[in-house]
Amino acid sequence: MINIRQLESELWESADLLRAGSKLTSNQYCMPVLGLIFLRYAYSRFKLVEAEILKDRPVRNGRVLPVEASDFLSRSALFLPREAQYAYLVDLPENIPAAGLTNRNGQVMNSLGEVVNNAMELVEEQSEQLAGVLPKDYTMFSDELLAELLRIFNNSALDDVGGDVIGRIYEYFLNKFAKNIAQDDGVFFTPKSLVKMIVNILEPKEGVLLDKTTPRLIQFHTLKNAVNPPFLGGFSIFNTVVA
Repeated sequence: MINIRQLESELWESADLLRAGSKLTSNQYCMPVLGLIFLRYAYSRFKLVEAEILKDRPVRNGRVLPVEASDFLSRSALFLPREAQYAYLVDLPENIPAAGLTNRNGQVMNSLGEVVNNAMELVEEQSEQLAGVLPKDYTMFSDELLAELLRIFNNSALDDVGGDVIGRIYEYFLNKFAKNIAQDDGVFFTPKSLVKMIVNILEPKEGVLLDKTTPRLIQFHTLKNAVNPPFLGGFSIFNTVVA
């Protein structure tokens, strides 16, 4: 049985060790890393739903028909184009310029950061809720650092534990980052238990509660659905708030 606390601790230590060896601050490092955890979660979910779809997939000319975005939409799941799938990013060659990769606009990409930015844009195209909110500043990372980060979160244990635990790891990282960032910029983390208590006290009936105490990290909280709130700016898909 996988020790979840040990897993999240090992993932954090590995990722934070990379940051310590770079010139990036916790503030610069935070959102891109959380974005990779989100992408890893999305890919894990994508593979599970894809397997379900392929069980009953029709065959034409001796070949199973490929899955399409509409198949995922009917199951309320997020479709990931090939260039946005985590395994695709992990398996890219070291020499990105020589690979001749082009982004969604047909422009040649010359760094791994550009490739990951493009992946985030492709994911945003799949959901109106995600439009304009995923981090796309991966070009601040060297190809070597970003490739190592991708490798860290390619841990096979994350496929075994499932989405709920990946959500817990996301929250663990957010807490860790918040403590570091608070020392630099005065940005503080609001635990989800406190958010729930505040919402219960206010007892709102409809609409949205907007927390904008930190302009750089804006978090929407739905009042009818606290389990999976939409997000903006400082994104959260696991009911965690940055304030």
